[in-house]
This record gives sequence, C-alpha cells and structure tokens, in this order.
Amino acid sequence: MGKFLSQAQIDGFQRDGFVSRLPVLSPDEVARLNALTEAFEAERPGDTAWAFDIKANLLFDWVYELGRHPRLLDAVEDLIGPDILMTNATFRIKNPGSHVDYGWHQDSARIEVTPSFVIAYVALSPATIENGCLQVIPATHDRVRPFSLTEGPGQRKRLVARVIDVDPSQAVNLELEPGDVAIFHGNAVHGSPANISAMRRVAILYDYTPAAGRQNIGMGSGQLVRGRDPYGFWGHEPVPEPGLTEGNVLARRRILSTYHENVLMGPRLPGETVTFPDRPY
Repeated sequence: MGKFLSQAQIDGFQRDGFVSRLPVLSPDEVARLNALTEAFEAERPGDTAWAFDIKANLLFDWVYELGRHPRLLDAVEDLIGPDILMTNATFRIKNPGSHVDYGWHQDSARIEVTPSFVIAYVALSPATIENGCLQVIPATHDRVRPFSLTEGPGQRKRLVARVIDVDPSQAVNLELEPGDVAIFHGNAVHGSPANISAMRRVAILYDYTPAAGRQNIGMGSGQLVRGRDPYGFWGHEPVPEPGLTEGNVLARRRILSTYHENVLMGPRLPGETVTFPDRPY
C-alpha cells in the first residue's frame, strides 16, 4: 500500500506501464485552472503556442504549483520513490475538429533515463475516445522499440520517435473525468488520435524523474519538488515568478540553452543550432 495508490494499482503499473483514473483535483481546483488557462488564451492569443509548450512550469507559477499538488506527488512517489524532480510540464489542448494525431511513440526513445521518469496526464476536461484521449499499449515499457523520426504535429523542427511496429488492437483508451490523472512510464508506447468531437480536450502533462535517474545522452534539468537530490545528475531550475514575466521567459531560455539535451527535444544533431520556443525579448 502506498501513500496514494493501492498495492493493486502499483502492481498494475509495474506490469502494464500505466495507472489511470486517479481522482486528484476537486471541481473547484479544475474550474480555477481552466479559468487561468482560458484567461491567458483570451488576453494573449499570439503567445499560447510557445508559452504552453515545453517547460511551461518555468513560465507560470500556477503550472508549477499544480505540479507540486500533494496528492499528485503522493501518487508519483508511490511509483518512483521520494526524491522527485519535475523535469517538464506541457499543455496538450485539442480543440474541436483538431486533426492533431501524435501517433505511437515512446517519450524516452531518443534519450533514455535510468531509472525511468513517469508522465502524469492531468485532465482539465473530459478525455474521451471522441475527443482524442490518451491511448497506451500495455506492457511496452520494458525497453525502447525500433522507431523512425518524424516532425511532431504543430511543432516545427520537433522530432518525434514513431514506433515502427504497433498493434493498435492492444491499445487501452484512458478516458478521464476533469480532475482525474493518468500516470504512465516513460517507455510506454502511447499516442492520441484526432479530436472528432465538438468538445475541447484540455490537459497538462508533467514529467517526474527520480533524482537518481541518469540520462544516457547529455544532462537534463528540473525543479526539485519533493525529497532530496544528493546525486547531482540534474541541473536545478528556478521557481517562476507570479505572472508571465520577462524574467520567467529568460530563465526558461537559459535553462533550455544550458540543458538542451532533454527527453522532449532529444540529442543535439550535428550542426544544430539551439532554438527557443518563445518570442524575442
């Protein structure tokens, strides 16, 4: 028995590579987070593409605070131990009719982390089959599968490792209610189809990495959100100021420049120039 998860849920994660339908947020918490998301979209529509991208936890204090939610961290601790780094937070929003299809992939394919990180999908809206809920292939988290590289949908120059051989009939649809969380292993083969419904799908995805984890290529960075880091395998990131300040934007730019080889961006390719998902300041 863990702090949050039952022993059956922990055993299921170890066997299948994911655990789902964890009731973490209250309706009031969900309403507040949706209001903050929608207010930013309304006030700064030209900035959402880059601000809701990689390491949004360095830009928005409320994204950072959500990543430190005690119930969420209790569930993560049950899976990876007490010393936890938050190594990424990214919005995943699919508007009605969105054709974005992330395909079958493994987040750890290009840069492996041992012991592995986990990804927490925090649902701020219903996640259904019709609006493109997360899908996971059970028991695929034991190793990195053969893959091909392709450009990510809506993410210019962001390469995604598409798994070559997948049996979609084995996929499990992780349908969620607002406030629910699904957590899956960094090696788990997963994807999400297009949104064919009239309902918007809103989520924030968090990467949590054990402080003892090491990248096989380069050095990553994160915010220590629980426990200690006696190892020094990761660069430590600052806590964001309230509001989307210039200081926050420049801090994220500095982190991505210093620790460019992270699991989302992948290894630096020969001759590649570091680019930043933000507007010039």
